[in-house]
Amino acid sequence: MYTILADVGNGIKTNESNKNAMSRPTESPAEGRSHRGSWEFPEEGGQHSLLFSILFRLKTEEMPCFSTRINEEDNIVFQSKKSHRLMALALSAVVGLTATFAAAETVTPTGNTYGFAGTNARYYTDYMTLEEEQQIAKDLAIEVASEGFVLLKNENNVLPLAKGGKVSLFGMHSVSLIASTSGSAGGSTGANGIAESTLQMAMEKAGYRVNAKLVDLYTKHKTLGTTSNELPMSYYSAATISSYNGYDDAAIIVFSRTGSEGGDKLVSNVTDHSNPRDHELMLDDNEKALVKHVKEHYPNKPIIVLINSSNILQIPELAEPKATSEYGVDAIFWVGNTGNNAIEAIGKLISGEVNPSGHTVEVWERDFTKGPSFTNFGNQTQNVDENGDTMDAFFYHNGEATKYATIEYREGIYVGYKYYETAADDMNAENPGSGDEWYDSQVLYPYGYGLSYTTFDWELMPAADTAITDPFQKLSMQVKVTNTGDVAGKEVVQVYANPPYTKGGIEKASANLVGFAKTDLLQPGQSQTVTVDWVAQDMASYDWNDANANGYTGYELEAGDYVITARSNSHDVKLSEIYTVAAGMNCTTDYITGKEIESLFVDDFTSVNDSLLSGMISRATGLTQPAPASKTDREISDDTLATLDGQYSYRSYMDQGYEEWFVNEDGIPSTWTQAATRTEGEKAPISIMDMAGIDFSLKIEDGEVVQGNDEGSQKWEAFMNQLTWEEMASLVNNGGGVKAIDAVDVVGAGANETPLQLSGGTLWACPPILAATFNLDLAEEVGVMMGNEALFKGCSYWQGNAMNIHRSPLSGRNVEYYSQDGVHGGKFAAAVVAGVTSKGVTCHIKHMMLNDQESYRDLNGGVSTWATEQVIREIYAKPFEYALKVGRSTGVMSSFNRIGMVNSQLNLAMHKLVRNEWSNRAIFETDAWQGTYCPLDLMVRQGDNQVLGAGTTLPDIGLEIGAWDADGNCVRVSDGAEGTFLSQTHYAAVRRSAQEILWNYANSSAVHNGYIGFEPCVLEFDSYAAQSLPISFGDVDIATITLADGAQLPEGFKMSDAGVVTSDGSLAEGEWTIDIKLNGIDGYITLGAQAVIRVVDALHVSTTSLKVGEAANVTVDAPYYAYESLVKVNPRFVSTVKHTDGTPVAQGEMQGFGGKTILPGTGDSVGGTLRIQNWYWKDASQVQGNNYDGLGALAFADIEATDARYLETADVEAGNYYQAYLYEFRISDEDAAKLAEYGLTAEKVMTPVTAYQGITYDYNSALAITGTPTKAGEVEITVTLQIPLVRGFGARFPNNVHVGSPTATEVTRTFTLTIGE
Repeated sequence: MYTILADVGNGIKTNESNKNAMSRPTESPAEGRSHRGSWEFPEEGGQHSLLFSILFRLKTEEMPCFSTRINEEDNIVFQSKKSHRLMALALSAVVGLTATFAAAETVTPTGNTYGFAGTNARYYTDYMTLEEEQQIAKDLAIEVASEGFVLLKNENNVLPLAKGGKVSLFGMHSVSLIASTSGSAGGSTGANGIAESTLQMAMEKAGYRVNAKLVDLYTKHKTLGTTSNELPMSYYSAATISSYNGYDDAAIIVFSRTGSEGGDKLVSNVTDHSNPRDHELMLDDNEKALVKHVKEHYPNKPIIVLINSSNILQIPELAEPKATSEYGVDAIFWVGNTGNNAIEAIGKLISGEVNPSGHTVEVWERDFTKGPSFTNFGNQTQNVDENGDTMDAFFYHNGEATKYATIEYREGIYVGYKYYETAADDMNAENPGSGDEWYDSQVLYPYGYGLSYTTFDWELMPAADTAITDPFQKLSMQVKVTNTGDVAGKEVVQVYANPPYTKGGIEKASANLVGFAKTDLLQPGQSQTVTVDWVAQDMASYDWNDANANGYTGYELEAGDYVITARSNSHDVKLSEIYTVAAGMNCTTDYITGKEIESLFVDDFTSVNDSLLSGMISRATGLTQPAPASKTDREISDDTLATLDGQYSYRSYMDQGYEEWFVNEDGIPSTWTQAATRTEGEKAPISIMDMAGIDFSLKIEDGEVVQGNDEGSQKWEAFMNQLTWEEMASLVNNGGGVKAIDAVDVVGAGANETPLQLSGGTLWACPPILAATFNLDLAEEVGVMMGNEALFKGCSYWQGNAMNIHRSPLSGRNVEYYSQDGVHGGKFAAAVVAGVTSKGVTCHIKHMMLNDQESYRDLNGGVSTWATEQVIREIYAKPFEYALKVGRSTGVMSSFNRIGMVNSQLNLAMHKLVRNEWSNRAIFETDAWQGTYCPLDLMVRQGDNQVLGAGTTLPDIGLEIGAWDADGNCVRVSDGAEGTFLSQTHYAAVRRSAQEILWNYANSSAVHNGYIGFEPCVLEFDSYAAQSLPISFGDVDIATITLADGAQLPEGFKMSDAGVVTSDGSLAEGEWTIDIKLNGIDGYITLGAQAVIRVVDALHVSTTSLKVGEAANVTVDAPYYAYESLVKVNPRFVSTVKHTDGTPVAQGEMQGFGGKTILPGTGDSVGGTLRIQNWYWKDASQVQGNNYDGLGALAFADIEATDARYLETADVEAGNYYQAYLYEFRISDEDAAKLAEYGLTAEKVMTPVTAYQGITYDYNSALAITGTPTKAGEVEITVTLQIPLVRGFGARFPNNVHVGSPTATEVTRTFTLTIGE
């Protein structure tokens, strides 16, 4: 028995569950205090033996973090100076470090909820305008970069740099940062009026002054195209060098690389590299010369390097100590590709306004050529064979290269950090300390690594039971994080699992990320407890070949200890706990979906070959870089070559009858049918708008199409029966959105591809920078923002959110992919997908899967990619699993490459994984269709729903349209010779795919919230009336309404952005139909519509059609000329004011309020803004009143003499006034007699009005023609409306206390009443 004596630092607590293996410490530490305790443990056995080897090494080797000794009593004594990985491993083996885990609580599978479920296809923007959203998105992009840019080095804490300094920016790309990438993923800067930010701008905004001489130098040579990358030193003149003296507070050097679709990074013969064996991600000769130049001129000032590349660079020389090395610098930031505005974060970070909190998303190797994937990646020209000849990546047949490429994932599950951590741990177990020495020689920066300007202490909270008894058991680790530094900052807690490993058994890495959490911004001294949750099954290993010989293949939680560690990165352990599985458990079902887990990549869909299996590395034999697959390894048989050649095309006559998707002759439901033809403009009874939220069940089983009997399935059957065969085929045959089918109101929808910039919206920093934040809340915010942009831009399908693995730093499209770790990348993929999907956008997550290189990915059916099912599931499928099960993505883009021998776009095993096990009904589309080796007839049977592109471009392998046979109720296709036959299989495959496409469409934003179109909006204006009427379509919320291209309003009309149409009152009767555009319906939808401008008589007649014997109720009124309204009277109207004897009133002039007023005489124009008001003429000599003296008939203040509100009607009728002008409708006596002849009468409708000071009186508001017609016929009558008008003066107008210059005019209308039998 040996005893350990330890100084246990702040926050370390003993593990109650380990008392069976050791004694308790002699005393308990006070909370927050250091404790010296002792533990005894057996001399032999298990992890304690490993501990001994570690501690023995501590005794004999100089370690910077703690010291050890063996005292006279054979006690091993070690004293901790700070947290260290080996210290934690030792403690985990003996005392454990306490973490809180939920006690035996399990998850209950709930199934995978459809991403658009519960929305009823209604989606809304969070902002009023795109312009508003873009400004907020810009701020979010900068915030993401502030948390995602990674501080890799900060020698002697040179950062943060004091504000106000004068700095020089070095490097060609200091004036032209790489913002995006090339290829389909590329984006555009300056979109939507948001100017691109520059490094100079970022530094100046942060308070620094920038050397303009250098800016001019690089700008000039950028314009000239002097160099493809870095400027040679010969261009730095003495005048330029002299400018350093004025800007010598710091030097910032920018090194840039761009990613690209279609090509991986070069591995040899790179421009500006004198060594032909250099790869592209090493510093070139000019870049190295620039570093030396800057070091020469800034010997004692901070030198900061910005790595403007999403592909990490091989930079061990920069990491060397500055003072003692040729290329070492003070500080290094990884900023990735910076998008439109993200670079503004660097000024905040350098100045200390924001504390860095980003962490690397892959391991930064000292030498990429020694990495586990380097020898089996790309076009293989980095390798040489035994004869020294450059190798290639092709299959060989009879010693000759074929046209088919292959790649083997010989590193297995040991990708990136998993390789280095596991190899180091195994070496340490064999020879203590050797693994750490090797690790340091290989790894520059671990995965998950990042520096801060502050320090943090971690403390694990009290532990619960550490026994794992159920694969579905919920687990969590709680860590209390305290900011112990002087500035505010955020910390990331990463939790890793080390499962029990048996030599020669299931392959297992010793470090596997299971989750992470990021704190809020913690002020100095502030603490926060973060929780990382996972499920026991997340730690299971996939035994693809029954390596442990227990008769089971699948996920297993083997018996033994699971060491759970909280780490600051993949290498540095802060805290630890041991969990135990007493008896091994087979994980047979998915804990989210509840579906069975079964091996899929077997038999016809096997993903392994003999070469892979013989060349894979294993912990059992020691992890070393695998050898490349030799020509002999890649030699294939006649049968294999014939299989590859035979994949060129596929037609229905090749169906064998045993396939899972095969349908028998009588396997089509008898209720299925298709429309035979489609006439132009024809509309089917059921619209796609009727199908939102309606689910269905449809599958092929034992040669029959099995359709649900539920109401939803039946409705979908009725809907699909309306389509023609050609319409269904068009949906499958033209991807990148959905093709329009007018008959059922499918208006069609396009797609946008780039992962960095959805539909021309915000150009974000590259996805690896988002992942480097380790902040999932930010990721979902970005997703929601992208969803908003998609709505504003009218995009419903995003061929983005790429999530392949950073298998190699040399991959051309790492710029698009989140991470080297599947769990990490998967969680970010899920967060972004969830945000975008919440706005009704289908994310075609891509490229599923093993599309981790550009070399040969689409060559002749795609490079054959070989990996075990364990590797596929644990590494490369993991991001897609998260995106589909947690993010609930509604779309998938499959990849060009083959998985084994089968193109992923045709791979039934992959589709079973998604549709069955993960229970996701995402719509699959191909990558941009290359045509050859991806025949669409086979694709639609066992692979994707639709092709990205036009499937008719290569008729031999495009979807066979054939011809619909109405008698046979099936499609008739070629039999491979001269004849045809009915293919129920082809029919069922196309109809099922089309139905799934339309189901997804019906629930997405593509249906525009159910708006198909609108009946024309009719605006009815009165003739010669200056009116404003709004265009409206019920309660539809519309932001702006504009004229359609080429449309014009009638003369005399204008329209505001709000859709208010205004007439100047110059038009007589007429009608015009105008095309308009409705913008921002529900915030984002744009649809075309029509407005009908109809100018009608100012006197409105409610009806002119009557029937004998039925009561008549005809109303004549004048809404525009309503009583007491303020109206603009067209100048064509003239004064009808006359003396009582009919003689005209002469035009007059009146002096009022400092100006002359022309008073119209009889027949003069009365145009202008006037109020309709009864008035009375009292003095025959002064019709217009008597100026200001109040003595005239209508003096300004002579209210009682001018307003009927104060008079009785009887006074008017009695003639107590010289003349009265009342608002009244009248017909002539002759017309009254005509009406009477038919049993009708015309009567004035009197309506009370409450006037100024509360006085109420009646006025004639309309004319009513009533009675019961006694005979049929037509009656023509004329109705005249007398309109009394007054002008208003003074501030109290329009209360009409001050009124003057009265006049009157008349409006008439002649119409015919038609009386039918």
